[in-house]
Amino acid sequence: MSNILSGSEGFYFLALFWLTSLAAIRLLFRKRTSTASFLVSERSVGLLLGITTVAVSWVWAPAFFVSSQKAYEQGIPGLFWFTFPNAGAVIIFAFLADRMRKIFDKGYTLPEFMGRRFGKRMEILYSFSIFIVQSYSIILNLTAALLMLNLVTGMAKGTLIIILGLMMISLSLIKGIRSSLIQDAIKATLIAVVGVIIVPWTIAAGGGFSMIQNGLGGIKGTFTNLFDPMVAWTFGVPFSISLLSAVVIDQQQWQRAFSIKKSVVKSSFLLGGLVFAVVPLSLGLLGFIASNQSLGILVKQNQLVGFYTVFHFLPQIAVLAFTAMVLAGLVAVGSAALNAVSSIGAADIYRMVKPNASDQDLVMASRLSMIVLIVLGMSIALIPNIQLLYLVLVVGAFRGALFVPTILSLYWGKLSYSLTFLGIIIGMLIGVPLFVYGSLVKNATISSFGSLVPVVITLIFCIIGGIRKAESFDFRALSGNKNSK
Repeated sequence: MSNILSGSEGFYFLALFWLTSLAAIRLLFRKRTSTASFLVSERSVGLLLGITTVAVSWVWAPAFFVSSQKAYEQGIPGLFWFTFPNAGAVIIFAFLADRMRKIFDKGYTLPEFMGRRFGKRMEILYSFSIFIVQSYSIILNLTAALLMLNLVTGMAKGTLIIILGLMMISLSLIKGIRSSLIQDAIKATLIAVVGVIIVPWTIAAGGGFSMIQNGLGGIKGTFTNLFDPMVAWTFGVPFSISLLSAVVIDQQQWQRAFSIKKSVVKSSFLLGGLVFAVVPLSLGLLGFIASNQSLGILVKQNQLVGFYTVFHFLPQIAVLAFTAMVLAGLVAVGSAALNAVSSIGAADIYRMVKPNASDQDLVMASRLSMIVLIVLGMSIALIPNIQLLYLVLVVGAFRGALFVPTILSLYWGKLSYSLTFLGIIIGMLIGVPLFVYGSLVKNATISSFGSLVPVVITLIFCIIGGIRKAESFDFRALSGNKNSK
């Protein structure tokens, strides 16, 4: 297929999006920036915006691309095992976020909470791990944006990475988390346009819902069982574990949990998880349509099957709307990652060095953290033929090893620092080689065990440590609230 836009037109397309986002941020937030506003929006985000930002901030590149891809490759069970664990992870997080605000209402980050519970070594371990995870977020979304924008504009990949990186950082530096909230709102608007107009239009142009029905089994036509055991074990189980561990240690979500009003934080995540599910389900329909071989849709890259389906049936204006949705989504996620690291840079790292830092110094430290992350992310993304697989494997091991300790630390006062810390390290050291080996030799059983091992090891160490520990941590010490338990 030929490019829809020329290089210069593509540049104007990107510039228009950047200027629109910049104007919205400048217009809606004019007050002087403080640490509280930059990092947690003064904890004033209401229910409607809370639901919106929770739902769309969880829409990473996989929701845009993999939802359609799994429907195309593995039919009904593929889309189910992508959507259900994703939405379920956010819904489960609602209870963790609510608990966090009850015991640590004035916090800023997850590492800060772990530091208050277990000491500086644990805070440093969590800060380092989350920095790696957010680096992965930047690199993944930069790389994912290239897939479509290179196809639409024909612009060189290196040029696109630089433009997108500068776009993410320039928008984020202005107002911090509030910049991210505005970008989430723009992202939600464009997702609604695609879900309400573009997807139904594509279905109608393809011949109606009968065309979807004929593609429900995927491109091979064999995946019609919702609970297909092969899809469940090779994709569903490891993917579910990965998502649960991902959301539990995702500072992007914790930052939102601290930014939303305490009274509506639980409702925001519960409803946000349900709203999120609409996105992959809607885009998955495009994968089902492409699976219908009678339509003759040419799919050159499976991860872009949704884009190819829209391109096959609709005029260029619809394809550009679809592209704008993906662009807004990936830039918003990149901004969220930068803001997540900025909160750690200020609340954890800089405060560790300078406990009595001024408000202005903390904001400056936040912005510097953003710059460090975007420079690192862009540098790695610019490496020719970069293989994201290895970074994915490392990130997965970090997430799995921190999953159990994070949850237990919110509820169980007898959790032992020494054995918990040791369990995390051993879980990473054993889980990484298993998961890497299984992935490289394409043995799903070994990979699945590799994702489970860090979880099991940390659980065992946490239980043993809790049994041996005599005294129990007083959660009231976190906030001085005598009613916390």
